Amino acid sequence: MSELNPNSPITEWELDEWPQETRAELTTMLIEAGIAHRWEDAILIAESAREVDVEEILDEIENLEDEIEEQDDDSDQADARVLSQLAGLAQKIARNPSDAGVVANLERLLESIDASSAPGDMGDSVWRQIKDLASQVEDALVGGDRPDEVLAMDLASRLAAILRSNL
Repeated sequence: MSELNPNSPITEWELDEWPQETRAELTTMLIEAGIAHRWEDAILIAESAREVDVEEILDEIENLEDEIEEQDDDSDQADARVLSQLAGLAQKIARNPSDAGVVANLERLLESIDASSAPGDMGDSVWRQIKDLASQVEDALVGGDRPDEVLAMDLASRLAAILRSNL
């Protein structure tokens, strides 16, 4: 990377709200683009002749951050969708626990929520309770030698009630 020309006009960008990791990413992109720059704390300094190039890189990073935030929002929406699906499955199992298709869907749904955190504004304890009850329903239907349909119906009814009150 070339040094800033001390006789060239400079432009400054105050990026103190940007996390250190994002500023490090910006530094890498500036070096790759061959843009001479320096940092003074959280202030980026570059030659004014390269201002448009720097602005394009800043926009690219900001757009990427926006996409990441949108994906995070989408994952919350997916959680709400999963909760609705789980509520529907719990209601079906409470009525007919011998429906193999519903049980298979429950198993797939449990795999998708197994490592996920509590969606939206739901408390962690409620989320754990939902996941535990759903796992107990699954265990009652496929965990033993024979399905315990009575237990599965009871657990599924409780699960459906908790989901109804939290959706």
